[in-house]
Amino acid sequence: MINSLSLFDFRNYDQKHFEFKKKVVFWGNNGKGKTNILEAISILSVGKSWRETKGTDLILNGQESSLIQAKVAGENAFKIKISPHSRTFERNEKKIPLKNHFGTIPSLLFVPEHLELFAGTKSNRQKYFDRFLTQISPTYRDNLLRANRARKQKNTILKSFREQTNPYIYEEISPWNKILSETIPLIWNDRQNFIKKINPQLQKELKKISGTDNPIQISLKTPEKFDPTPNGVLEFFKKHKTRETSAQKTLLGPHRDDFEFSLREKPILSSASRGEIRSVLLALLSTKKQILAEKNSQQPILLLDDVFSELDTHRQTHLEQICEESQVFFTTTHDSHFGNFLGEVQKIEV
Repeated sequence: MINSLSLFDFRNYDQKHFEFKKKVVFWGNNGKGKTNILEAISILSVGKSWRETKGTDLILNGQESSLIQAKVAGENAFKIKISPHSRTFERNEKKIPLKNHFGTIPSLLFVPEHLELFAGTKSNRQKYFDRFLTQISPTYRDNLLRANRARKQKNTILKSFREQTNPYIYEEISPWNKILSETIPLIWNDRQNFIKKINPQLQKELKKISGTDNPIQISLKTPEKFDPTPNGVLEFFKKHKTRETSAQKTLLGPHRDDFEFSLREKPILSSASRGEIRSVLLALLSTKKQILAEKNSQQPILLLDDVFSELDTHRQTHLEQICEESQVFFTTTHDSHFGNFLGEVQKIEV
């Protein structure tokens, strides 16, 4: 549980301090900075906001850096300093690497963008699940970073092949292919194991919300066939080197994977109503909460950005049930959305 949060030169806040209870709602007109507070808590949890594109997004105009400070139950004090090209993490006045910070403050996010999860691009679905996987796998984030860096370096070499004759191109990309052969199978297996774990529980949670036994399924798809082993990845690159040099890009990797959803054994967009899609998202939230709670032996913090207005009364009730036992931070433009909320709610006008 986060007991307090202080922001310095963060987004639109030059200096702001909050003391928190278990259920907190930030309410006020649009553009006042409600979501910015959830962003700070997200960074406190997983090191990054879901909507930042570069470090300067998070720094108040005219300032060189921003600072997030928080006190968490257990008398832990955290500091995160954000500069345009770097950020540092401290716990109890000692610097720690980000990989050691993961899992300390587990959190789950539900934002309006998630309502377009199934209709949006595959990169949005990748980000949605990658945020969660970095919290349940100690090596997932490092493997993903290594793979993405290797892919970018390899793509740079492949693009140069068109610009000039390079007889040594395959020697130059060989080290990057090796890194990809080491990381792609690990990422693939982490994603597949996660799907195997989440599918049965997702089915149970959806039944609680919808009252039906409609089969729901997540599957991992890639446009290429390959053996998910280091040798299998190297064989793929060897077999398809002409395709890659022609396309000037790497054709295999986590960037090509997609998380596909089916409802009633059909693609979800062709079979689900607007209300059913919201039920699936709530079932996903509940399922991920249970997985995180089981892994960490503590309930994750929930960050809910203006989602109550997108749900009918029935689904609002289920969201409230999902929030039980967790510290929850909501944002809304109308405090009336929480007029019937069970238990004490700390309302902070922004």
